[in-house]
Amino acid sequence: MNIKWFIPFILLFLAETSLAQRHDTLKVMQYNLLNYRNTTPQCDAQSNDPAKKDAALSKIVKHVQPDIFAVNEMGANWLNPNKILTNALNGSGVNYDQAKFTNNGFSSLVNMLFYNKDILGLRDQEVIEEDLSGRDLVRVIDVYHLFIKDNDALANGDTIFIDVIVAHLKAGDGTADKADRADATEAVMKYMENAPTSHNYIILGDFNVKSSSEDSYRNLVEHSDPDVRFYDPMDAPGSWSSKSLYANLHTQSTRTSSTSGGCFSGGGLDDRFDFILIGNNVRSNKNKVKYVDDSYDVVGQDSRRFNNTVVNPTNYSVPSAVAQALYDMSDHLPVTVELRVGPAFVGTAELHPDAFVNIWQANEKLGVSTRDEMRSVRLLDLSGRVVLERSVSDKHVELSTADLANGAYTVFIHFEDGSQSFRRIGVVKR
Repeated sequence: MNIKWFIPFILLFLAETSLAQRHDTLKVMQYNLLNYRNTTPQCDAQSNDPAKKDAALSKIVKHVQPDIFAVNEMGANWLNPNKILTNALNGSGVNYDQAKFTNNGFSSLVNMLFYNKDILGLRDQEVIEEDLSGRDLVRVIDVYHLFIKDNDALANGDTIFIDVIVAHLKAGDGTADKADRADATEAVMKYMENAPTSHNYIILGDFNVKSSSEDSYRNLVEHSDPDVRFYDPMDAPGSWSSKSLYANLHTQSTRTSSTSGGCFSGGGLDDRFDFILIGNNVRSNKNKVKYVDDSYDVVGQDSRRFNNTVVNPTNYSVPSAVAQALYDMSDHLPVTVELRVGPAFVGTAELHPDAFVNIWQANEKLGVSTRDEMRSVRLLDLSGRVVLERSVSDKHVELSTADLANGAYTVFIHFEDGSQSFRRIGVVKR
């Protein structure tokens, strides 16, 4: 049985339409990883086993499949982001890359950003290191400038930017702790006053606040300029701590009592520490990125967790294995939102337009030959599911198509220099 390849107009149209439907929405996730590969007197390799955390995080990421994934409390070692990529993110169904490692030189915990590199690129990044008086912040606040990989937009000088600000503010209920948090968000808003107005901003992280009346939170959402301030998608002002009224927003703690020698805090889910706030451009869709109404979600939070654990009573909002992974991973729950990108975002750019790519099919094999060295080749069906994947260190690769159904597919080629290209094909078995 021979296989002939062709790209009839109707299959090409269906493929492009399906990709647009699949990739016009980005999912954003924020997560405090609780001393990931960081050692403290309470948290060590036994009480906070990194292998167990990697396995738990892998389950969570496969369930959520975020396109933008920001983390707090990663140990301050430049090797740790790659450990997360290798041990937890790879194989999740999304092709992730990482931002550059940053630190202020004295913090044992840092932030990090991972992103779906098939549809997003990292133009550059910055850090906010000092308050307005020139004093070092407890931890740097990272600003990541992502852009949508859309060749048509790039060619027209109409790149869509999503700027992600990741903060882990000072913990504690003392006056000095609250002042540190306020100083940090004051510095964020000073940055925002001078930021490009054409970008789309979100700020997320573990803010460690207990009430909307705290100065650090008010700095973000009550800035005098409505175009600069941030907005809480949940629009739920109040004293969130220990109030069942806000159970759907509580992110900490995933257990009722301290566990693992005090590494994981207890108390049950009764605090809203973790947030994703959106800028006015995202709120009002001024620059082709819009918050999807009602998409704000605390993963594993079904509003029945008040002062309870994420696993007990039985949690039906996520699969039981995911609920257990949330318990094993951290004493925080992750927060997600969805962002609509458009109007014509199709998902993946042909960032290597000059690449010579030859694709052929015969005898139940798909061949890909290029002029430049390839890193990997993936084949996606109309739903965006990866159906074939091969790591490559060559300019030629062959994939078996014996198990493929007739239809339209997209071949993504990732090159060693970090660029990529794609081709749409049709497969018909006769």
